[in-house]
Amino acid sequence: MNKLFERSFVVVGMMKKMISELPLKENRVKDAIQLFNKITVIGYTCNVVTYGTMVDGLCKTGNVDQAIKLLNDMEKGNCKPNIVIYNAIIDGLCKDKQIPKSQNLFEEMISKGVAPDVFTYNSLIDGLCKVGRVAAAQELFMEMQARGPSPDVYTYNALLDGLFTNASYEEAMRLFEKMDNDGLEADIVTYSTVIDNMCKSNNLDEAKKLFDSLPSMELKPDTQAFNIMIQGFMKKGLLQESENLLTEMLDKGLTTPDNITYNIMIRGFFQNNEIDKAVQLLNDMVEKDFPLNATNTSSVKDVLAADGLEGKFIGLVDKILSKRRSKGTVTTVELDV
Repeated sequence: MNKLFERSFVVVGMMKKMISELPLKENRVKDAIQLFNKITVIGYTCNVVTYGTMVDGLCKTGNVDQAIKLLNDMEKGNCKPNIVIYNAIIDGLCKDKQIPKSQNLFEEMISKGVAPDVFTYNSLIDGLCKVGRVAAAQELFMEMQARGPSPDVYTYNALLDGLFTNASYEEAMRLFEKMDNDGLEADIVTYSTVIDNMCKSNNLDEAKKLFDSLPSMELKPDTQAFNIMIQGFMKKGLLQESENLLTEMLDKGLTTPDNITYNIMIRGFFQNNEIDKAVQLLNDMVEKDFPLNATNTSSVKDVLAADGLEGKFIGLVDKILSKRRSKGTVTTVELDV
């Protein structure tokens, strides 16, 4: 009996190791499933933890259909699925945009006496918003408010993004105000979403006010928040304001500019005929070892094509890339225009 237990323990341990590697090694999915199926041969009865580990790994690697097969096996046996297993599969279905299946499983779960929690609702609301079914997401949101569980910050963030994406600006702003009125603290994701859409809706002054108020709410603007604000200024041709924000990022050390930050700035400078500043930032990117490749230079090339500067820009990029390949380090290069 002890030997049987030891063998079971070893096999389950091996299976868990395989599952933990699934996000990095998707080719191990088949191996993990085969090992899982062999467990019963040595007399090990899978419990809800074992099933849960397998289901979670399968869903996170996009193998939701395999996870559903395991769910069906559980339903036929003595080990019934719990909320954790249902949540993993519903979330996996939503991420795979299989919304009708996720809704059916949601109803099935409730009919079997498993009460949905905030994670269940959040997965469905986010999934519905991602496929443009915002009205259905709002119905679920109202259901949460009426019956529970209470919406959390992620619920609001998902619905806000859905409303903004589907051009319901005023409705999204009312939801943002409701969040505050209900006493739920917004996080940096919430504010970044609102600021981004204020910029896109030509409410740049309001966006900047909200951005400047973040420290007073004990929220530190992250790189994405800075990028949103910088892009808002650049689109309006407010180059100095964009430069001031970049300087603030660099000098105060609040957060670190990333590849997106520099791409926004460079494109904005080129579009506003500030060639020297654009080239200086390209050189800064190289000095800081940012990737400079076809992906993050194609938009700049398109801008320059109309002005006959495309060839000179490509020449600059070729110099930088060739020096990086040959020496591993690059000196600054100037563009003669």
